[in-house]
Amino acid sequence: MDMLDRVRIHAFHDLQPTGIVLPVSFSLLGALIVSRQPGNRIGWIYLLIGVLMPWQALGALYFERNVISGGLPGVRLAAWVSNWVVLLIFPAGLSLFAFLLFPSGHLPSPRWRPVAWSAVGLVAVGIVLVWLSPSPISVSPGLPEVANPTGIAALGSIATNAVATAWWLVALVLLAATIGSLVIRGRSAAPRERQQVKLLAYAAALTIGLVFALSFVGLAGVSVAPGWSTAMIVFGFGVAVPLACGLAILKHGLYEIDRLISRTISYAILTGLLVGMFFGVVAVATDVLPFSSPVGVAASTLAAAALFNPLRLRVQRVVDRRFNRARYDTEAILAAFSGRLRETVDLVTIERELSAAVNLSLAPGHTSVWIKPPA
Repeated sequence: MDMLDRVRIHAFHDLQPTGIVLPVSFSLLGALIVSRQPGNRIGWIYLLIGVLMPWQALGALYFERNVISGGLPGVRLAAWVSNWVVLLIFPAGLSLFAFLLFPSGHLPSPRWRPVAWSAVGLVAVGIVLVWLSPSPISVSPGLPEVANPTGIAALGSIATNAVATAWWLVALVLLAATIGSLVIRGRSAAPRERQQVKLLAYAAALTIGLVFALSFVGLAGVSVAPGWSTAMIVFGFGVAVPLACGLAILKHGLYEIDRLISRTISYAILTGLLVGMFFGVVAVATDVLPFSSPVGVAASTLAAAALFNPLRLRVQRVVDRRFNRARYDTEAILAAFSGRLRETVDLVTIERELSAAVNLSLAPGHTSVWIKPPA
């Protein structure tokens, strides 16, 4: 309905992207996971998110349409449902269980059962608080409020607001603890599960990093359209994170995740260093030295171009040592092997050294070396 009212659409967030993109992406990925792994509960969780997510947006749009044209039945019920249905998903609902059960669809151990039951109880308490709150329902900014049909005025709005604030703090802490435990579990898990956790953590960290970078740009005084932040959140947490989760569960694209993480971190550091150096040289050339602004910009550009490749190699080596250890160790093994090879002429020794280097770098199940006999 809102899509058809094109007169009121002035920006990306006016299209209600949360109610459009997230249901589609979660439903498709959930159906894919369920078709491949029916016993994995994360697929069913994604399907439920895809079903429940549109209710909040549809309720808000239905109420908005009634404000515009009037005469629609069940407007208070639509506003009431849109007011609490999101609690089934975030922060202590299905989104928490998507992280808690990742990647197998089961709890890591029986010790996590209290966390799961605490999340269920927290969601139930939150929904009851919203039902009984005497405060009017605010469907959307700029629209009139509507009375809560199940609210109890005797409870008092101040008390219920304080309890609701405490509830949100507890729910966010529980969600953060669940995500943090996922990272901790990934460090002590089997190699394949560790790669699955890395892929999901990479998508989430990249989205959060872009949102923080955009916020920093806005705080620095640069004008940023409000649709950019909405687009990053929607396509980050609505597309990139569930897509990474689906790929990790289906075990596709896991072998290059260390390389992908390493390259992302190294190029982010390299970009920050070159941008800082560029503005630093421009400031020194124009404020300290007697050069014009075009000369300072040209000097900064030449300096950045000259330092790009040496700085990239140095940063990449340091980052690989921490985030792509397999590649770093392989390069060290091959460098040591080539050094020993230059001093060896015995074929038996070369065969032994080659087999040792292959076993250390690739860890194959079996290794054999065939040397062509002399004619």
